[in-house]
Order: sequence, then C-alpha cells, then structure tokens
Amino acid sequence: MPPTSLSRGRRSRALTPLTPDTRPRLATGVAFEPTADDAVWIAVLHGVPSSRVSRAVVALLRAMDGETALRELHGRFAASEPWESFLPLIERFRASGLFEGQTTRPPGRLSYRPPFTVQIATLRAPALFRRLDRLIVSLSRRTVMVALVVVLVLGALAALLQRHELHDVLIAPMSLSGLVVLVVVLSLITLLHEGAHGLTLTRFGGRPRRAGVMLFYLTPAFFVDVTDGWRLPDRRHRVAVALAGPAVHAVVAALALLAALVLRHPPLRETLLLLALSCAAIVVLNLIPFVRFDGYIALMSALDEPNLRGRTIRDGADFVTRLLFGGPPTRPALTTWWSVPFGLASLLTPVVLVLFAVARIARALAGGGPVLGLLVVALEAAVALVGVALVAGALHRVLRSGVSRVRFVSVGIALVAGVVLAGSVIPMPVAATYGFVVDGDRVLLVRGGGEVDRTVPEGAPVVLLSNGILANGQVGEGTVQPQRAEPTTVPVDALFPVKADGVTISATIVARVDLLGPSAELPPTGQARVEFGTRNLWQTLWTTGVVLPLSGRQDEK
Repeated sequence: MPPTSLSRGRRSRALTPLTPDTRPRLATGVAFEPTADDAVWIAVLHGVPSSRVSRAVVALLRAMDGETALRELHGRFAASEPWESFLPLIERFRASGLFEGQTTRPPGRLSYRPPFTVQIATLRAPALFRRLDRLIVSLSRRTVMVALVVVLVLGALAALLQRHELHDVLIAPMSLSGLVVLVVVLSLITLLHEGAHGLTLTRFGGRPRRAGVMLFYLTPAFFVDVTDGWRLPDRRHRVAVALAGPAVHAVVAALALLAALVLRHPPLRETLLLLALSCAAIVVLNLIPFVRFDGYIALMSALDEPNLRGRTIRDGADFVTRLLFGGPPTRPALTTWWSVPFGLASLLTPVVLVLFAVARIARALAGGGPVLGLLVVALEAAVALVGVALVAGALHRVLRSGVSRVRFVSVGIALVAGVVLAGSVIPMPVAATYGFVVDGDRVLLVRGGGEVDRTVPEGAPVVLLSNGILANGQVGEGTVQPQRAEPTTVPVDALFPVKADGVTISATIVARVDLLGPSAELPPTGQARVEFGTRNLWQTLWTTGVVLPLSGRQDEK
C-alpha cells in the first residue's frame, strides 16, 4: 500500500522508534484533496501539498486518532502485507510531518533553511502568474520542443566554431562595463528562469505559492515556490516544471553564441561569449541532483519517489553511524542499491559548493589589501561556525539514537586524534597570489594596500598567469627577487579580473621577477603565483585562511 508519488522534504530530526504499540495522531493541519484520478489523493499540510497518496492510505491516515495502536491499524488496513513493509510507510508519513508533534509551518514571507538559505517572498504569486500566463501566446508542446532542440543544436555548432574565442575570453580579464552588463543581464535571466517555473506550473493548472529573492549558498538569487506541482497528476508535467528554468538559461546561451558568431564588435562579442559560458555553467550546476536544485526536483518527479533526498540522506547517515558507532540495523528509507551513495553525495555536495563559493570569493579579492582580506576571513569564520554547529547537531542526533556511549566517546576521540595527526604530517604546498605589471624590461610583483609586513622569499619560483574572470592561463615563469616596498599605482586588472581604460588603483611593489623566458609575449598585467614551499595541512590552512588574507595575499594550493 505505498504512496503514489511525492512528499515535501522536512528537516531531519531524532524520532522515537515506532513499535506495534505506538498510537500516532494525524496532525490538525492535515487535509486530503481528491484528484482527477479518484484513486490518487493529495495530502495537504497547512494548505501546502505534502504527499500524493492512494485512497486506501487516506483511510489509514484518517484512522490515526492517537488512541488506536499501529498493530490494530495494520490489521484493519494492511493485513495482507507483512509488518516489515507496513512500518516504513508509517515512518515515511511521520517524516513528512503528517503526525501530531512532527509538523512544521510552511515557509512564509521570511524563511530560513539551513545551512545557507534565506528567503524573502511575496504570497501574491498565484495572481501574478495568472496575469502573466494570459499575456503569453499558447503554443503546442510539440512546437516548443522542436524549437528548443533546433536552437540548442545551432548553439552547440556555434560553440564548436568559436571554441578558441571561448577559451580566450575565459582566461582574460573582462572590461568593467562589460562585467556590469553581464551581471545585470544574468540577474534578468535568473528572473526569467524562475518565472518559467511559475508559468509552466500555471499552464498545467497549478498555483505558484510564493516568489521572491533569496541568499542561496552565499549567492543572491530569485526563486518561485512550485510546491503546488505535486498536485499535477502527470509526472511528466512535474518534470517539465522543474526543467523549465534550466531550459531558459540553455536557450539564452545558445542565442548568445549565435549572436557572437554574427557580430564582430569586440567588446560586445566578448560579453556575449561570457554570457554564453555563464549560462552554460548555470545549467550544469542546476542539473546537479544532490542539492535541491532543479535537477533534483526533476529526478524526484521522474522517479515518483517521495522526499528522495531526505530519505537517502537518512540512509547514508545511518550507514555511517553504524560503521563508526555501531548500533542496531535500521530499516532503509529507500529500498534501492543506490540509496546510501546518493545520500552521502547529497550530504557532501552542499559542503563542496559552499567551499567552492568561498574560494572563488577569496580568489577574486586576492591582492586587494588587508581590508578585503578581513572580509575574506570574516566569511571563512561564518562558514566555519555554521559547519561546527551542523557537525555538533549530527553528533547529538547520533548519541540520542541509542548507540553505546563508551563506543561513541572512544570513536570520537580516535577520530579527533586521527584528524589532528593527519593534519600535522600531511605536507601541503603553499603559494601566495600577487598581481604583476610589466614596466619596460622589468616584471614587478604588486599587491593592494600599504607596507609589506613580511619578506617575499628570495629565489622563490613564480608562475605568471593571465587574470581571467573565470579561469587563468599560464603566460610565463621565473624567480622572485625581493626589493624594498615601493608605493605605486597600477591598472585595475593587475589585481582584479576586470579592466577599465585609464583607471588605476594604489598598490605596493613587493618584488621583481627574473624571467626564465622572453618577456615580449607577456601581457602588460596579470596574476603571479609565488611558491612559498611546503608546510603541514594545519599550517597551510592557517596561513591560507588567516595570515595571508590579512596581509594582503591569498594562498592557493
């Protein structure tokens, strides 16, 4: 008697194990709505769809009055099924918040989702999208799909013809005016992306509940709440709602590539190519199924598996808990071979994304002086504190799950000791990032800010790179020859991956570079990576995360 479709995710929490004597009570905020197919109903929690369930399950849930034991409910509604199959169904509904004491209020105008998402929304989205839907010409699904495929194929061909130009703009600094235009255009496209979700849902008969702006994994963005999509009876429609947003970015990328192929105005062409690359990267990121991005929603809809990510995370966490701390085996929340690896990937991917975002921000501010370095350290500290809080919460849940306290403490001490020891013996290369400028026949290392507070190692190897906004390409190499700190002014692109004709910023010359090859092929400015030798992991992290940012330099491995 399985539920027929999807449920909304909830925060994981420590739950008392269910037994045959457990007497669950249906939450007061739960209601049931029939669909066009009378065999399928929607469980609604505080007006928000929570699960797609069968008529038999509706009867089971309505019988949960807080006085009837699960043993009796099993006999009345699922006597033909073994207890081992019945119990996971009940656990699934409890995890979905359908039982008294487990409910959570749906997000409103202001909401926070751990670890790094804050949303500010309007609740008038349904009326807004109904008006927009009336303004858009209705086209057949076949027409839309054919047009989409044609545009994407032409865009792929245009990318192939311009592959060298795409590489060049990837590793080159971007004009300041072009960057401003790119940021504005990408913001508008993101608005269209979210609007496509809402309009597609509206076209299929659903109601976007909320819309607004959010800070998502340290990145500002728009959003539209399409939870009402679970009311759609056709899973293909739910997949279409999820993929409508990435389709917008894919189409824009293709059109930008086609326009760049035709236009020959260099600044405009550069902006179009970077727009195409940015949109393509957003599409790839959105299709990652291990975070609550569009790809995950599409996968969950296609598989018709309720709360896919939350259930697999539970299985992954249970696997790690048993591996490290022992404890009795638990019933899998999802009975597939890939549940544990998918859950572990869902736990790790957000961590990787946050660390990548912090690294990109730190990289963009490298060489900008102690003030910007202080900003980097503050961001790192905030992320570290959130990480510590999440780990502490996970360990608290493990301890409450009934594992042996002796083993918990012993394994905890062993893990801490192992991490400390590994960090003390693992060697890590340390490199600091500066800017460089070519002054006649001299190549000078520069950084933002005032006086240098430490000497650059004499003879240290240095790699000279282009200062691209998305990537860097090697343009030369040499060794460092320190000199007395000397204030100067340099072009913006000597320290940041943007360029502006005639605009200079204050900097300090910290050393010169003895090149190992000719200087004629060097760009006038760029990025320099100076190798500082090898240290253990903890020293590298401290130097990278604190010492060098505050002294105006940024470490890299």
